[in-house]
Amino acid sequence: MKPSATIIIPKAENADKGFHYTVTDEQIREHQKRSVKEIMEWLEKTNKFIYAVQTPEERERMKKAKND
Repeated sequence: MKPSATIIIPKAENADKGFHYTVTDEQIREHQKRSVKEIMEWLEKTNKFIYAVQTPEERERMKKAKND
């Protein structure tokens, strides 16, 4: 099964809280149906996307946060 693209719209109660989103029970059930390979591929794509949209300063902050 190929993961489907989902647009995540922030809820009003999540405003000004940084990166935060809510998932439904159905989204969790669908995720649980994925194979380990599909999950790892999704993680790799997500990491590449995050790296592509981060500024060099954001990457440096992330690197420091992971090493602390």
